[in-house]
Amino acid sequence: MSIRKGAAFLALFALILCASVIEAGQRRNQQQQQQQQQAPPPPPPVGPKAKSQEEATAFDAVRVDRNPNTRVTLADNFLTTYPASELTGYIQRFRMEALKAVNKHKEAIAAGEAALAFEIKFMEDLIKRADQEQAAAKAAAEANRNTRNRDRNAPPPPAPLDKNSPEFQQFAQETERALMYYYQNLMDSYQQLNDALKTMEYAEKALGQDPEDLLTLLTLSSVMAERPPATGAEQHNKRAEELGKQALQKVNGFLSSPAAANVPQEAKDGLSSQANSTMGLVYLNMKKWGDSQKAYIAAINAKKDDPVSYFRLGLSYAQDNKIDLGMEALAKSVFLKGITEQQARDVLQQLYENKNKSLEGLDKFIADAGAKIGQ
Repeated sequence: MSIRKGAAFLALFALILCASVIEAGQRRNQQQQQQQQQAPPPPPPVGPKAKSQEEATAFDAVRVDRNPNTRVTLADNFLTTYPASELTGYIQRFRMEALKAVNKHKEAIAAGEAALAFEIKFMEDLIKRADQEQAAAKAAAEANRNTRNRDRNAPPPPAPLDKNSPEFQQFAQETERALMYYYQNLMDSYQQLNDALKTMEYAEKALGQDPEDLLTLLTLSSVMAERPPATGAEQHNKRAEELGKQALQKVNGFLSSPAAANVPQEAKDGLSSQANSTMGLVYLNMKKWGDSQKAYIAAINAKKDDPVSYFRLGLSYAQDNKIDLGMEALAKSVFLKGITEQQARDVLQQLYENKNKSLEGLDKFIADAGAKIGQ
């Protein structure tokens, strides 16, 4: 069964804002320059920046555009015009967002992975540069102390890049937040492409950034439940159970909090259904029929028209030898149609025929079960 979900999760994270890169300045008169020669130089700018006003203007055009198609075009033009730009990571990030918006997930993944690699390397190079500049400044200061005839009127050398400065620390934190943003977007796009392994790979990376992130916990536990491996299933299922329990606990905590009052009921129902149905499938995989049934009943109480939950609840009942309950749940799944309709019908027919020695009355049985939905 596909690992994609029909309904989107709540938007649990905001877009990472890029710092402005427009450079502005005016020439100062000769007297001001002489005064500044004796003052400590300002710290160097931290983070990527445009090398010209034209580049900055082109960057801002991409940044502010909200039409996905024109944004991609502007971004492509930027990358062609400024192939060596320090802003390439941001531009690829904008491309990823725009491509996702028009459901071009394969292209969005390429843009996101390119942006992720660029921004990681930019940060690594920045750290290396800071170390080199600090070492050079220390060596220069030592040499200056040992030189008797140094020029005391010469301006001080440029300040080295300082990893402990507030500016550097702020940029490092922004980069860390960006990593989480990339991981979650790539996780989502791979899920939309039904690529379970890559979805789980980026979900694990996201949990490495924030082990408590609800969106990631929901996604990873769900995909793991949907795709148990042929070997090593026991450990896999235990991990899915652990993550699913975390997600369910967080969902229940959120739903009982004052913040939930501002969330539409449909969204709250979807969260509860998602978390509980994941636990239902985890326990179904583990052959814990009673736990599976409790979880699916909770999921159905939250979302009474989900054919998948009824189908899997029916399977759990059937495996637990609760045939009548199983047939009713399967009939409701058939009645609701959806992606499990044919599977539910096939199992239902077998159970119904085994019990009644005939398929006569099956359609009425399905209709009667459907009429009970929501009661």
